[in-house]
Parts: sequence; C-alpha cells; structure tokens
Amino acid sequence: MIEIGIDVGGTFTDVVLLDRVAGRLEVAKTASTPKDQSIGILTGLERLGVDPGTIQRFAHGSTVATNTVLERKGARVALLTTAGFRDLLEIGRTNRSKVYDMKLAKPAPLVARPLRFEVRQRRFVNGEPAIALNEDDVRTAVEACAAEGVEAIAICFLHSYLDGADEERAAAIARETAPAIHVTTSSDVVREYKEYERFSTAALNAYVMPVMDRYLERLELRLADAGYRGVVEMMKSSGGLMRASTARRYPVETLLSGPAAGVMGAIHVAERSGFRNLITYDMGGTSTDVALIADGKVMRTAETRISNLPVKTHMIDIKTVGAGGGSIASVVGGRTFKVGPHSAGADPGPACYGKGGTVPTVTDANLMLGRLSSSYALGGEIRIESGRAQAVVSELAQSLGLSPEAMADGILRLVNVTMASAIREISIQRGHDPREFALVAFGGAGPMHACDLARDLAIPQVVVPPAPGNLCAFGLLVTDVVAERSETLLARTAGLDPARLAGRFERLAAAAIEDLARDGIPREAIRVVCTADMRYVGQKSELPVPMDLGNLAASAVDDAFFGVYAERYGHTRRVAPTEIVNLRVMAVGAIEKADLARLSPPAANPDADADGVLARRRVFFRETGWTECPVYDRYRIAVGARIPGPAIVEELGATTVVGPADAFTVDAQHNLVVDVRAEGAAQGA
Repeated sequence: MIEIGIDVGGTFTDVVLLDRVAGRLEVAKTASTPKDQSIGILTGLERLGVDPGTIQRFAHGSTVATNTVLERKGARVALLTTAGFRDLLEIGRTNRSKVYDMKLAKPAPLVARPLRFEVRQRRFVNGEPAIALNEDDVRTAVEACAAEGVEAIAICFLHSYLDGADEERAAAIARETAPAIHVTTSSDVVREYKEYERFSTAALNAYVMPVMDRYLERLELRLADAGYRGVVEMMKSSGGLMRASTARRYPVETLLSGPAAGVMGAIHVAERSGFRNLITYDMGGTSTDVALIADGKVMRTAETRISNLPVKTHMIDIKTVGAGGGSIASVVGGRTFKVGPHSAGADPGPACYGKGGTVPTVTDANLMLGRLSSSYALGGEIRIESGRAQAVVSELAQSLGLSPEAMADGILRLVNVTMASAIREISIQRGHDPREFALVAFGGAGPMHACDLARDLAIPQVVVPPAPGNLCAFGLLVTDVVAERSETLLARTAGLDPARLAGRFERLAAAAIEDLARDGIPREAIRVVCTADMRYVGQKSELPVPMDLGNLAASAVDDAFFGVYAERYGHTRRVAPTEIVNLRVMAVGAIEKADLARLSPPAANPDADADGVLARRRVFFRETGWTECPVYDRYRIAVGARIPGPAIVEELGATTVVGPADAFTVDAQHNLVVDVRAEGAAQGA
C-alpha cells in the first residue's frame, strides 16, 4: 500500500512515500512553484518515480490559505449583514495591538465598505425572530455584488449562532441569484458567540474560498490525469485530516495546515522514543513554528489572529516567527544589524543558491561557517555556491567593522534569539520549565540550530527525527481523520442539569460521527473527545477543559476546570462561580500508525566508511573557533551508536550540527538523540 504525504512550503515542496507492506520510507524535495503549487507536487512524485495510479492514499498540507491572507491576494468579497452592523468588521474590539505606538495603523478589513450591504433582519439575544428576513434586500444586494465582480459573499447576521435559518435562506437566495459566486454563512463556519470574531472568520473563509477551490480543482485534475483514483485529504489547523471537498467549503480551517502536520509528526516519532514532554521546533526557509506538548497532550486554541485579523477556529497553539534559512541580514541605522523577518524565499533565495540573490541570509552564514557542505545539493537539486555566500557576508561585515566569521556568527546568534524568544513565550510565560522538555527539531534548517537553541534555553536533549526536512509531510501520514462540532452554551456551571448537558454533547457527537461516516470511516474506528470552554464568571477569556460524559455533575465539571486553571496559572479560587461558554466535540477516525523502527530508513550514502564518516571539514563553533570536524552520513550510523561532538550529520534535506561538548545516539526509532551541555542549566533558563 503506497501512501503519499506532501507538504508545500514557501521554499520547498516535501514528499514522503510510505509503503507499509514493503517497510519502505522514501523522501524527496523539490523547489516550490508558488504560481501553481500543483506543478511542484507532480514534480515531487516524479522525483520518487511514483506512478500516481499505484497511490492508495494522498494527504496534503498547503500554505495556500495562509499565503492568500498574508499577501492579501484573496477574492473580491462582499458582506451581507444585519441592518446597523455594516461597519462591525472595521470597528472590531477597538483595542490596540500596540498600545504605545502612536502611528499604529489598523489592518484594512477584508471587505471594502462599498461591498458591505445591510439587510433588514434581526433576532433577539435568545435567537428568537425580532424582524423577519427581507428577501428583497438580499436579492438587491446579491445583484449589486454580481455587477461589481464579487467572487465570494459572507453572510453574517446578528445572533445567528443560535439560529442560522435566516443565514441559510439568504444563502439559498444568493446561490439562485448569482450561481457563480461562492457563499459562506457565519453560522456554518463558527456556531459560537462573539459577533466580531465570527464575522471576521466568515469573511476570511469567503476571502480564501475561491482561491482554495481553484487550487484543489487544479490539483485533483492533474492527479486524475496522471492516474490517481483516490481522494485528496487536507490537513486541518487543529491537527486532523479532512477531505478536499470539505476543505473547499471550510478553507479557513487550513490556515496552519503545514505547521500542524509537523507537530503531529513530531509527537508520533518522539512518543515512540519515550518523550512525552516536547517543544516542537520547525525551522524552514521563511519562518519558524514552535509548539508545546505537555505529557503527550496537544495544546489547542479556539481563537487566534492571522495578519492581525481574528480567526475563531479550533487549531493547534503554534507560535510563528519570521526566522528561517532565507531570513535576510541587513544593517539598520548605519551601525546595528537585524535578521528577518523578511526572507529571500525560494526565488531568488539566498545568495549561495546562485539564482540572483544579492543579500546575506541565515543559509549563507551557515555555509560560510562550514555548517553546510558546498558539495551537497540542497533539497536534492540546488547546488550551493560558497563563494557567493562569502562575498555577501563579507560585504556586510565590512560595513560594521567585523570579521566575516564574527559577522556570520552574529547572524546565527541573532536569528537564534528570535527563535528562543518564541520558545520562551510558549513555555516559560505559560508556566512550563523548558528544562523538563525535549526539543524536537525538524524542517530544513531546524537541526542546524537546535543544539545552540537548546543550550541557550537549558533544554537537556534534542531529538532529530529521520528525514527531518520532510517531517511535516510524514506527519500527514500518521494523522487521524477528524471532524469537529461546537456551539455556545453560556451558562453557569452550578445551575446546569447534567442530563441536559450530556444530551447536548451527544447531539454534537452524533453530527461529528456522521461527518466521518460519510467519508468512509467505520463507526467502530471513531472515538469522541469532548471539551468545554470554561472561565470564572466575569472573565473575558476561556480555557479548554476535558469533559467526562460519565460524570457531568457541577462539582466534577468545576474540579476539571480548577485543575486546568491551576496548571496554566499556578493558582485557583474554588469559591468563585464558574461558567461554561462553548461546548466542543472532536470525532477522531483512527488510522494505522507507521512504526519507524520497522521501516527501512532512506538510502545511505555509499561513500561513507563503516562508521558513517563521509569526510572531515573545518567548521566554526563559537566555543572553539575553527575546528576540524567529522561529517557523518546519517543512515550509515548504526542504531545504538554514541558519538561525541563536534559532528556534522548530513542527509537529504537537512544537516544536524552537534556542538563540541555534546554527544548523540541513534535510537531504535532511528532518531538522533543529542545530549546537550546547557551552560545555563545551573542558573535556570
């Protein structure tokens, strides 16, 4: 059975082939093709020599939705809303993201004011009708949208999370009046309270929908023409898979598609090596994504922001910063320099790619310091040129009066500071001690920086999975299929009837299970996870609390909340009243998980000796300066071998840098487990 996982990043498209019968794992990388990502996908399959007709499962992670929003290249969108609420998207919460920035400019709403239409309609706060829907207003607005070349409409009515009948009727009228226009209703996308966040999420869904629809249609047609007869599965931001047909309807759920796949892949490989407290660290060409896993539990959030716009969907709690291999180093104000967040991307890319890049990047600095091989094809196809890296880094060094080595090391130090700050935010600032976690490093650039990061944060161990440059793609193949349902309750815990609460959970669960059953998941393979968003009465924000359907007595529900609250904040008040805000259900269709210990790792380099040594080269370490260092082929190193640093470990798609004071072992799952000498361990992180 051949399964394919493909993750499309900003720089590279990563492909993983898994054959459970033959026990085979193969990986490939190819340059991403931003103008049409499906081209890069087909190229990746060709690179592995895969006949699409033999593929039985195809799972995909994509940056289409994310980039569409970040680059503001989405559809021309209109908004139909309750009369009097035309400007809600612009007013927002009136809060300032940077309180003391006097020149702060709010992000422009996705829907221009002339394309926001008011409809006479109103419901009371309990969801009961107050003013009947004026269908003529809807038709007039949709006709105006068609005349203005609108591609998508978001229908967002007041209190529709309680009863979406008016939105559904307006959507039916819109589809009758202008069949070519995509339609999104807020009650379908987010059945929860908070009007601004719900409206914003619906507008984002509409904004991305035509782009995602065209992309998936193109991809499915290309795959079908090549012989693939199955369905395309897409990664959700929450860490589950859904069918492409569902992704077309809810593209907003794919905003963190690729990063979420990486987190799930990291959990899979690390748990099988005995690690349950993890900080996942994914450094690519453009950005770095980090997440925290405590005792094997994935931290999720029901609300986040992208491009400073609120998104109210269930997703893994991932912190993203503009730090990657392509991050540009530049001089600011004549004497100081910064690294990122701007990136050289895939085209032209770093100067060493030889594709026209003229500015120094993190990749150029790594190459100049010997961390990257100048004879190795990056991503399997890019021949890097050390002379170009030397030239651009030296030019920057001269402008600051530094040696080229000091400049290159400074670039790496500064980008590490950015990434370390992100890790501190998801760990220390939330009550977790990084010294109690392992750092799981992946992405094309992650293993190069991981040991330095771990040392700075006093993290004792770094875990580098097999094919770390392709872990997001591998994660797609070990991720379950998931369907989610939610609704707002807004009721004090003390007054709840356990039987009624259980009934509402069961109704949501039945709907989620039915969603999976329609996708062909056997009911016996489905498990249900129930949570409630809870808070103290009077608070603004909530915490997700696991619910035991066998015991929904008020005291048991409160005990669960107090436990989660104390874990997050270090204290709790048992005498204060609590309330449930939202109910959430996740139906999980389990798939068979691959055991890396039973898979043959990617092919080893035949030029390596019996110990795995390929060569020796001079590498710059800030502790020792230029040092003669052995270079290992990863897949020539025997399981159980323990090797002292300094060392460079190479493989297709990634290079691991092990410091002079560190040592690493290859475990039974083929992970590199590095014991890091953390200089700050005695003083704390």
